[in-house]
Amino acid sequence: MDLVIKNCKVVKPNGIFDLGIAIDGGKIVMLSADANLPPSDNSIDAKGRYVLPGLVDSHMHFPWPPREDFAEKIEAETRACLFGGCTTAVHMLRGNRDISEEVTSFVKLYEQNGYMDVGLNAMVLSRDHINQFRHLVESGMVSFKFFMPYRVGTKAVKGLPQIDDGLMYLGFREIAALFQEGFNVHGRVHCENIEIFSQIKKNYLEKGIVPDSWHATRPSICEVESIIKTIYLAEVTGSPITIVHMSTKESVDLVAQAIANGVRVTGETCAQYLILSVDNTDKNLSKVNPPIREKKDNEKLWQGLKNGSLHMVGTDHWPIYQKKKSDLWSGEVGLSTVECWLPIMLSEGVNKGILSLERLVEICCYIPAKMFGLTPEKGMIEVGSDADLVIVDLDKEVVVGDKPAYSGTDYNIFSGWQLKGWPRLTMLRGKIVMEEGKIYGDAGQGKYLPSKSKG
Repeated sequence: MDLVIKNCKVVKPNGIFDLGIAIDGGKIVMLSADANLPPSDNSIDAKGRYVLPGLVDSHMHFPWPPREDFAEKIEAETRACLFGGCTTAVHMLRGNRDISEEVTSFVKLYEQNGYMDVGLNAMVLSRDHINQFRHLVESGMVSFKFFMPYRVGTKAVKGLPQIDDGLMYLGFREIAALFQEGFNVHGRVHCENIEIFSQIKKNYLEKGIVPDSWHATRPSICEVESIIKTIYLAEVTGSPITIVHMSTKESVDLVAQAIANGVRVTGETCAQYLILSVDNTDKNLSKVNPPIREKKDNEKLWQGLKNGSLHMVGTDHWPIYQKKKSDLWSGEVGLSTVECWLPIMLSEGVNKGILSLERLVEICCYIPAKMFGLTPEKGMIEVGSDADLVIVDLDKEVVVGDKPAYSGTDYNIFSGWQLKGWPRLTMLRGKIVMEEGKIYGDAGQGKYLPSKSKG
């Protein structure tokens, strides 16, 4: 064997098991009692700690379209992922040209510079994009993202066209048709009503008032109204959908009710919406869409994860590199979150008795890997799976610093938080890529992972 890991507590969605792990050729080849493991010149003593699958981030934004410093940025952000125990991320391609061309361009550059494995989904901006769905699904892309805030007649991302309800409806119909043929495909939707926000912002500007929080400009109604519309469109078309980065307490009940009514909807939230609120974070540095909200929203989201109303936790990692110089109106939106994602889930979820370790593995590893057609290689600790593993120490306490350890952003939104529970070692395909905070390996060790579109 290339490597054996002994004295483990292996965490799966269905239990925690005292098992050793044998690894060969980057794969898990045996799970057994330590005494039964085959010989190896290399061994790791996990010291009775818990071993999790490498986390699978369902919601990642690497720097794209590429700039001159793409290599530097992609190295920094993928090293940040490994630091936090994340070994696979699903990146969203953003651009208005042919999506297949975007895939080819991204993969070529990524596999020269990335430190961890990556899957892809794409932003939908035109009928031409919708016409490409079948080819893309057959080629290994099973998810397409609709941005409701980037609406016709409103300001959106510079250089990108806006969409409308009609485009989303047509996209859902095509996804539903592919799903009925047996393809593993779903739409992802950023749910916010931009028209309500625009009028609220106009009122503030006319009065010369700077609001107390970004939440005040994009209140919960913006998300709630859009989720109601999205669920209805999914219901009438039969399209499987995921509501991404859910931030409001009302959204949890909306998704639960939709599922009870037979709608194929998955709910995703992010670590920042679980612990940050308007009362405990800087309003300028925490600017993100949808906004950081209130403590009652934090509590309801945790409850949804615990009872199964919500299904995944991602990061929506979108690093802004000079955000400290910004104010509320002119500042860019986006947060660098992946380094603290697992520590937040361990500290504020597991160690505070809200989540079990098994549930953490389900929502941060298995379900996202399954949704994106990456199992059984990713998100699981099973014979035949990639040896992507994280050894965690539930007792390790760290006060988060002012800047991330590896991400290139110039601030840390979780600065000052004392988090109990941290990854001590991360492996990617059987190789140690992080130990005690130090990153190992080389740029370009990351691979692009086409999704399985059936099965």
